[in-house]
Amino acid sequence: MMNLGDFTFDDYGRLLDAALAHGYTFYTLEEYVTRSNHDSPHIIVRHDVDRKVSTARSMARVEADRDISTSYYFRTSTFSPETAAEVSGLGHEIGYHYEDLAKTRGDFEAAHERFGRNLAAFRNHADVRTICPHGSPLSPHHNLDMWRGEYSIEDYDLVGEAYLSVDTNSDDAERPSYVSDTGRDWGTTIADFGRISTTDDLIAGLESGGCERLYLLVHPGRWSRNPAEHIQRVAWDLAAEAGKSTAKGVHAIGQATNDRIVRAFRERT
Repeated sequence: MMNLGDFTFDDYGRLLDAALAHGYTFYTLEEYVTRSNHDSPHIIVRHDVDRKVSTARSMARVEADRDISTSYYFRTSTFSPETAAEVSGLGHEIGYHYEDLAKTRGDFEAAHERFGRNLAAFRNHADVRTICPHGSPLSPHHNLDMWRGEYSIEDYDLVGEAYLSVDTNSDDAERPSYVSDTGRDWGTTIADFGRISTTDDLIAGLESGGCERLYLLVHPGRWSRNPAEHIQRVAWDLAAEAGKSTAKGVHAIGQATNDRIVRAFRERT
């Protein structure tokens, strides 16, 4: 169920402050996958910048004001040298939010050619070490399937893929729980805490000690900086979710948990 009053910048600031107050270490995806040991408690924060670049830039500043570094994944339609310079200058990771298999209508070789060109273009302006697939809900092709064949992310000098490189499980306290704001509902249950739907639920989980390892997906375009923007965001999300329902949810990416997405990928491999 959508939480229509949630997902404001005030809510996000409270979430960050609660994590800091309770001793959480924040990791970018690159930091997490390249370290053999991680502090406890900890949070990996990933941002998929599907739209609303100005909001992403504002969110990057909110985090930087608290000395928090996170990962920002840009599509070709949301990436610019200026934005990459600002966000990376604030201490954040820049990644490629790829959708090449969908854009090439399932042509595997063409998708990799396109991926390589786009990655090189990004790297002209940012040190891109990790990637994340875009859901492309109106396409029958799942972008994560690019890695089913002979290619690997290592072929592109990458160290991490947002779904494949993080071993998550909300039922196992030793692994990160994947929590996403997709659909304006955090929409997960964590074994040592319980159901998390609202940002207040998530804050309560941090304060309880029952959510010691988290992997958060935060879409900046879903969050509002003021009341007028909040009305616009809610209206857009209601329309978008209706459209996704009409498309019959062809992808696992969305409300599905990270471990379910990876399991589905491996079953197809």
